[in-house]
Amino acid sequence: MKFRAHRGGVYYTPENTLPAFKNAIDKGYLYLETDPRLTKDNVIVLMHDETINRTCKNMDGTTIKTPIKVADLTYDELLRYDAGINFDKKFKNTPIPRLDELFDLVKDKDITVMLDKTIATDKIDLLIDLVIKHDAKVSFSVSDVERIQKIQKRLPNAKFDYDVNTEDELLEKVCNIISPKNLTIWLYLDKPNYAFLKQSAKATPENAQRIKKYAKLGIGNINTPTDVKEALDFLPDIIEL
Repeated sequence: MKFRAHRGGVYYTPENTLPAFKNAIDKGYLYLETDPRLTKDNVIVLMHDETINRTCKNMDGTTIKTPIKVADLTYDELLRYDAGINFDKKFKNTPIPRLDELFDLVKDKDITVMLDKTIATDKIDLLIDLVIKHDAKVSFSVSDVERIQKIQKRLPNAKFDYDVNTEDELLEKVCNIISPKNLTIWLYLDKPNYAFLKQSAKATPENAQRIKKYAKLGIGNINTPTDVKEALDFLPDIIEL
């Protein structure tokens, strides 16, 4: 079984920053999950939310008073904000990173970067361009056939992390176009923060056995040591911490 670092790590380092990814690498993670987003000038940066307000502050450490969307600023404008100090003062002056900086960090390492579905399908060619340019080892997060097919047109052997729409009828369509060796299907622990998910996407013994008939099994939404133990009971191929 393998482990994936959620947003590079959210417990000891500021999420989706180079310090987070470096820390995960040092701890031996073989999979790093991140959230690529496009700036106004089409630079791909790493930020989970549409806005920077939750994770960033002004350079002087003060709170950003108005909502600021990643898509509304150029990359150079985003560099005016600190992505580390909000987590801890020791991470002061940590910039919002670009995806290519993460690719450089994992170059020549046996590490897979999982790219969440935060860039719209109609703009995904910009993401694929960067993956190809860096010959990066990645997996694409998907939850529909259209996105899968668009990626496969340019990367026929792409690896995928599939979630959300995990009903059997849909999984059969997905497995008709993705080899099981290139597919991980994700279920999530049934906790209040994920109550919005369909029952078919929640981690239950029945769902876990059903998913294993199709592909590898991933378990997410793990936030405590007790959650880890619960996730291990499903015998997954990978869990996300």
